[in-house]
Amino acid sequence: YTASASVAEEALHVEAKGYQWYWEISATQAQVGQPVVFHVTSADVNHGFGIYDETMRLVAQTQAMPGYTNELVHVFSSPGTYQILCLEFCGVAHHQMKAEFTVVANEGGEV
Repeated sequence: YTASASVAEEALHVEAKGYQWYWEISATQAQVGQPVVFHVTSADVNHGFGIYDETMRLVAQTQAMPGYTNELVHVFSSPGTYQILCLEFCGVAHHQMKAEFTVVANEGGEV
């Protein structure tokens, strides 16, 4: 049983892999209200996968570990540009390890 087994079929599945010192993410946009299943792993050392809203409030997080994939299911309730930051000190350029994830209003106009 995995977290994604219980999520509706409209879910967006996103592969996220941490590297020293960047994120490789298979999709960078979702719609408000759409379940997103992040499959999070690491290519090298432990990383923390933290998603922050535009006010820099942490909205979801999990660990990125070599040889293991964590599933993080999140439904974004507001449109905007979210920051993905590493929460685990992973080396000299840890502070530069960031990516963006964009959430747009859904086709029905729901915000």
